[in-house]
Amino acid sequence: MKKMIEYDVECLPAIDSKGVLRGLLTFRDIITKVVYSQANVRKLKVEDIMTKDLVTCKSSDTVLDVVKTMKNRHLRRIPVVNAKNKLVGLITDFDLALFGWDFK
Repeated sequence: MKKMIEYDVECLPAIDSKGVLRGLLTFRDIITKVVYSQANVRKLKVEDIMTKDLVTCKSSDTVLDVVKTMKNRHLRRIPVVNAKNKLVGLITDFDLALFGWDFK
């Protein structure tokens, strides 16, 4: 959580030693799986609470397809990965809002 506050971000990617995306750690994960459940934070690892079942997109996907996926799946962010599932970017609802996309 320190890094999230330090970098002023709502999520951090969890990357393995080969650079493959394994999950995302979000503020929501921390609130629901640590604070709300009163888990013992001294024993928890990121992998214990991160979101593992990710919906991702490729850089070749259209913005319209990404918007549809995010809207239909109620996602606030979607990682962009390459063919080897390595993280190359992250698209957020805020990014899309800057371009006038409305999720309502």
